[in-house]
Amino acid sequence: MIKHIMNVLYGVILGVSNVIPGISAGTMAVILNIYDTLLDAVSLKKDKLKKYFPFLMAIGIGMCVGIILFSNAITFLFENYNIPTNFLFIGIIIGSIPMVVNHAKEKDKIRPINWIPFVVCLGLMIIMAITDNVEGSTPIIREIDLTMGCWLIISGMISAFSMIIPGISGSFIMLTLGVYTSVITAIAEFNLFILIPVAVGVLIGLIGGIKIVKILLSRYNQATYMAILGLVIGSVFVIYPGFTFNATGFFALICMCIGIISTYCFSDK
Repeated sequence: MIKHIMNVLYGVILGVSNVIPGISAGTMAVILNIYDTLLDAVSLKKDKLKKYFPFLMAIGIGMCVGIILFSNAITFLFENYNIPTNFLFIGIIIGSIPMVVNHAKEKDKIRPINWIPFVVCLGLMIIMAITDNVEGSTPIIREIDLTMGCWLIISGMISAFSMIIPGISGSFIMLTLGVYTSVITAIAEFNLFILIPVAVGVLIGLIGGIKIVKILLSRYNQATYMAILGLVIGSVFVIYPGFTFNATGFFALICMCIGIISTYCFSDK
């Protein structure tokens, strides 16, 4: 019984991690010493599913509780303290950069050819940031058409895939793809029109992502993390909300420093 209760608590921690951009659920799973068990449990092998069913149920319940409870808090912060909240997330992202660099340099020095995926991904993020600045801030989506439904599925797939990789935040990926605030609001408001396509994408991403992650990290470890580094650095430009030279701006800088320090101190450097 105690073991199941602990697994529910672990699930809550993973759920909260999935809601906060820049905080990696994969990293938290490693810290909690359940990462390998999770990968084994969701491998879709019949004997594995039967063996780990109680574990997955406990983790799943805890994650749902963590996501639902914390999504309301995040929605409140975005609506009432948009600039300080975004600067807090920028700090969280900046604080995670050394960890991603160390992952890339874990086995070898960075080879020149592996700067290519870094530059490509950074360039994509900068283009996205310029486009966002021209069009204005991304609105919260509550109703969808076929195109937006497909984009939500794709976003769910990509974010679920990134959740599997330690050091990468699935919600951070949603933030860079421009759907984070819409998904968080949908969770808080229980908007199934948004949640169902995202859930479908997450399921597909988890099913296909496990094998892909194992291949990428085993065969192309450095190139994969260099691409991730480009996304991480570039995302700062994407979510930058502007700056005001007043009390709000000063508070935003404090929030950014808190984000940098907290992520740097608690990341697996």
